[in-house]
Amino acid sequence: MRILSALIHKEFLQIIRDPSSIMIAVILPFLLLLIFATAINLDNNTIETGLVIEGNRQQINDVVSAFEGSEYVKIIRYDSRNEAEEALIKGEIRALVVLPSNFAVDYLNDNTASIQVLTDASDPNIALFSSAYIQGIVATAQKILAQMYGYNTKAGIQIEQSSWYNPELKSRYYILPNSIAIIMTLIGMLLTALVIAREWERGTMESLLTTKASKLQILLSKYVAYYCLALASAIFCTFLSVVVFNVPFRGSFLVYLLTSSLFLFVSIGMGFTISTLTRNQFLASVAAAMFGFLPAVMLSGGLFEITSMPPIIQPLTAIIPATHFVPIIKNLFMAGNIWPIIWQNSLFMLIYGLIIFILLYGITKERIE
Repeated sequence: MRILSALIHKEFLQIIRDPSSIMIAVILPFLLLLIFATAINLDNNTIETGLVIEGNRQQINDVVSAFEGSEYVKIIRYDSRNEAEEALIKGEIRALVVLPSNFAVDYLNDNTASIQVLTDASDPNIALFSSAYIQGIVATAQKILAQMYGYNTKAGIQIEQSSWYNPELKSRYYILPNSIAIIMTLIGMLLTALVIAREWERGTMESLLTTKASKLQILLSKYVAYYCLALASAIFCTFLSVVVFNVPFRGSFLVYLLTSSLFLFVSIGMGFTISTLTRNQFLASVAAAMFGFLPAVMLSGGLFEITSMPPIIQPLTAIIPATHFVPIIKNLFMAGNIWPIIWQNSLFMLIYGLIIFILLYGITKERIE
């Protein structure tokens, strides 16, 4: 422990003496978060939509067929409203349509027939698309009924819509939590990708290898020091999002810290692995951007829906760590502690991080070549 504490102390002194580390951990996330908050606006595919029929399907078969035959929504039938709402909470569907038991009677008797629509507004863009598609399907169903059966009621079909999690449909509530995951990927990987590569270039790694410190102690000292710095950066981003930009946080902050720690465990390990393999700061920074930052932006589902990507690309997103952190942080901010989402993705990140650490331990040399 005396050797390990001395190495950790040495890493913190190196961070303090190197202004670039502080700039990467503080200035860069501030600028990125400012850009995400002010410059990006998503307010300006086939959406998975649940359907619950509480009445007799035969009486409203044409309306149901209009939903099931649409190319814009993928209908998933549920037997009960509770089951469908649970799927909406877990993110398995993005919208829910409920046809009440009195729908057919109201419509045929020239009364206003109501359809209940629930949308997951944690992504306002998808919620708006869902609402527009459902309105279009309902309008088409009314025309079909009028043409086929002569139902030309004045009351028509009324959509009772409710937006969950983000009723005001503010895109900032969606962008900022997801951008924190992207920023944490950049900070975790970029900070650490340059560390060992810089030490090999400066010759300090050779000095470390000649000491009594073991390979495990050297790796742990770097993990601990840069984990603390990256976690402080994540907390700083969260503070800006919640306090400065007024994004709601409805989950447990303890769960947020634990899941963020798992994600940083993966990101830091990937950064160390890249720097160990390249031993060159320029190559390490390029590799960190190519294999860490860009996939986190483009393929994690943080800014762009995975379901809207080409089918050949969608399976590849599962190997990107940010893909498993984005659902956690999004639900912690917007919905609260959705445990099936939290524990499944956390388990993946834990296994992923352990595999990377074992790989890193194997490729780290114990002696000078």
